[in-house]
Amino acid sequence: MINKKLQIAIFDLTDCEGCELQLLNLKDKLLKLAEIADIPIWRLAKTPTEFGPFDVALIEGTPMSRDDIKLAKKVRENSKIVVAVGACAHLGGIPAAVDEKKRDKFLKEVYGDKYKSKAVAAKPLSAYIHVNHFIHGCPIDLDEAERVIVDILMDKNPVSPSHPVCLECKERENPCLLLKSEPCQGPITEGGCKAVCPSNGLRCWGCQGPVKYANFGAMEKNLERLGFKDQTENIMNIFSKERDTK
Repeated sequence: MINKKLQIAIFDLTDCEGCELQLLNLKDKLLKLAEIADIPIWRLAKTPTEFGPFDVALIEGTPMSRDDIKLAKKVRENSKIVVAVGACAHLGGIPAAVDEKKRDKFLKEVYGDKYKSKAVAAKPLSAYIHVNHFIHGCPIDLDEAERVIVDILMDKNPVSPSHPVCLECKERENPCLLLKSEPCQGPITEGGCKAVCPSNGLRCWGCQGPVKYANFGAMEKNLERLGFKDQTENIMNIFSKERDTK
């Protein structure tokens, strides 16, 4: 009896495709994956022949149009497991950080008065369909991507880190940005990214999503105390969207 290969499909909605490029960086590991699985749909790699059913579907990007939402629902209907890949699918990405009340103003400033946007309010993928697992980050971390994919293929439940980015900063002996009166979301952001931004002179923007038991109240008070109320509004906007869809 011949064992049928697993069917893994990769889709993108509204995004920069940076997370998909990260998947390509798995290189030889992708070739090993091809030994046990077929990838019938992946726009960056091949032309699709038929749509589903899929054992696993990876979706990158924010559902920012009615076509995006329609595709996401179609993928969910045809997939056993759906994985949200990257901060755009997980949290809604940068578009979700924008206050919806100010979106029309920004559209006019960028595109002019005559531009008619077809976009819907930016929300996480989980606002429209059930998501089984997440691969976090902007872009995703290759080690986490490999771990999550391998766990799924081994019929294991991937476990997310329970520590904040701050712990990973301490491991790398990074100076605390908050102690330098600079805004940083490390205390409320889930680890797993290896503190890549603070380790390279940048603050944590929270693209891993909120860590379990994050103290949002303390974070808000500290940012306001440091004079970053505007940062507080953006942070709480995107994280509140994520919490509402849990």
